[in-house]
Amino acid sequence: MHDWGDEDCIKILRNCKKAIPKKNGKVILAEIVLKPEGDGMFDEMGVVFDLLMIAHSSGGKERDEVKWKKILEEGGFPRYNIIKIPSLLSIIEAYPL
Repeated sequence: MHDWGDEDCIKILRNCKKAIPKKNGKVILAEIVLKPEGDGMFDEMGVVFDLLMIAHSSGGKERDEVKWKKILEEGGFPRYNIIKIPSLLSIIEAYPL
């Protein structure tokens, strides 16, 4: 989703919500989740990826948890869990209401 702007991410998530089971469905994302303080192990790489997104996409960017929360909520997934793994990426499990 980092290749897409916020509004496009919200549209994608809304379509995902329509496609998954209401009771036990979830969306799993493998994405960079920057720390808001900017002191995470991979946050400097986030800046590099932001520059790549500016050059190669329309509105794509790396996001911190606050920005992911906003996008997930607006996309219909107010419940989520971010799983940190020893990687640049984190796993985001998103659940509809």
